Amino acid sequence: MGTTIYTNPNSPDGFAAVFLANNVELPLEPSSEDAGVLLDAQGRDVITIDVNGERPDEEVYALTAYLCMAINGAGGFKVLAATSSDPEDAP
Repeated sequence: MGTTIYTNPNSPDGFAAVFLANNVELPLEPSSEDAGVLLDAQGRDVITIDVNGERPDEEVYALTAYLCMAINGAGGFKVLAATSSDPEDAP
């Protein structure tokens, strides 16, 4: 496994670079197949929310969207809104 980089970035580019140095390419997005899973720009799993399935689905979808919004925004990516990753909400 690679070297993990620990630093306190002071810019969006620095924030994105720290993620990339840790093999996570921003922006993140919710998985369309697995509720509560955040994927990086290469489709790799990064974070799984509620691994024990203790939260209601609505809460998991909301937390997933909010974390994507916060992380992507901190990395300098334009954030339009936190949206649900629930396939039933798709247009």
